[in-house]
Amino acid sequence: MKSQKNVDNVRCGDKRRVRALLAASAASVMLFLLFGEGGWLGRRSLSDRGIPDAVSSRTVNGECYLDVVANTDRIEDEAEFARTVVQMCRDNSFHSMKLSTDRGGYPSSLEIKVYLRRADINTVQPAFVIRYEPAEGMRREPHNIKDDVEKYKLYVDDKEIPCYYY
Repeated sequence: MKSQKNVDNVRCGDKRRVRALLAASAASVMLFLLFGEGGWLGRRSLSDRGIPDAVSSRTVNGECYLDVVANTDRIEDEAEFARTVVQMCRDNSFHSMKLSTDRGGYPSSLEIKVYLRRADINTVQPAFVIRYEPAEGMRREPHNIKDDVEKYKLYVDDKEIPCYYY
């Protein structure tokens, strides 16, 4: 009988070790997913920080059309946000994509549809539209958003706002 009792104790101990190993493995996987390189939590927190990011662009005849997400629930100061986004275009400093400037150089104008979240694109109207284009009398001459800032006007939903890039 004693030998049978010892066998049961060993089996019970093995089960405990297996459960502990499985629990440790599951915890390791969860920690990797939450905090690991490029993990779910890392990507989520990047998109919730309120840092604008371009998600699509197309350029036609030197005019660049962008869709930008604000990565926030609301934008307090649309004018300041517009200045920031245009500066990001001029610096080509979006996180997810870069504007192609190697062939045609920098665009001559920008039209930017701003959405609060990535999920809003193609499902709701943009929060507002930013335009950055040469002033009325300057449109006949070739200009670009990087080098000719003094010749440009900035608009949010067709209302001109002050531009401080000089």
